Amino acid sequence: MSSSNNNITFSVVIPVYNGAATILRALASVVNQRYNPHQIIVVDDASTDNTCQLIKDKYGDTITLICKSINEGSGAARNDGMNVATGSHIAFLDADDIWHKYKLQVMADVLISKQDIVLLYHDYTLNDVSKSLVPHELLVDKVSFGRLLVGNLIATPCMIIKNNAKWRYEPSMRYTEDYDLCLRITYYHSAYYLPVQLTGLSRAITTPGGISSNKWAMRKGELNAYARLAQLNKSFILLIPILWAWSLAKHVIKLVNDASSPSQ
Repeated sequence: MSSSNNNITFSVVIPVYNGAATILRALASVVNQRYNPHQIIVVDDASTDNTCQLIKDKYGDTITLICKSINEGSGAARNDGMNVATGSHIAFLDADDIWHKYKLQVMADVLISKQDIVLLYHDYTLNDVSKSLVPHELLVDKVSFGRLLVGNLIATPCMIIKNNAKWRYEPSMRYTEDYDLCLRITYYHSAYYLPVQLTGLSRAITTPGGISSNKWAMRKGELNAYARLAQLNKSFILLIPILWAWSLAKHVIKLVNDASSPSQ
């Protein structure tokens, strides 16, 4: 793999709320990257535990730490981090997840080879991410806006976007704000997908313990993301009812499957 390239620099943005139990582990996976991050930004969303103090004690001024006094949600927290990001690209990580040590190296290699990429994402694993195999040949697939309309394929801790003030999370959204952002980006620029597991999630998406565990709130967030498509193109007003029906059908099917599954 190539060595550090000054044209590709990563500002890593990590929102955290009451993450004292996991934030240092997440940060260690960033600090220990084989491709050095240009900037690490942690935005504490008004935690009531000692998250901020832990980070200050461990890293001092080597990490940009924003400690908010009002909890506004992860989307607004990420925006705060993005607003001070100076790297060519922004990489996202959640406070309870970790990266493979070659994550930024692999992403940089892809971005160096395809300079026009605006959104790049990869797979995740629920197992030990350090055991994920990184192929020597990195093959990426283009993902269209239409493909993403069917459902969200992109986990936030797996995505990197080009640093541009145009791309920000909708601060009023507390759920699926990542899907909303990805839809807006892919309307103008195709996303690119790398089938390599480079992020280790602490839990499966929508399982208890995280913000995504509230399944109905997540579904309403998806409905809201679809409604906001009319801001991209007024002709989408005709498509939105179909997307709503599709979203609600997925929700009902999921409920039926969950109800029929044997209890653990």
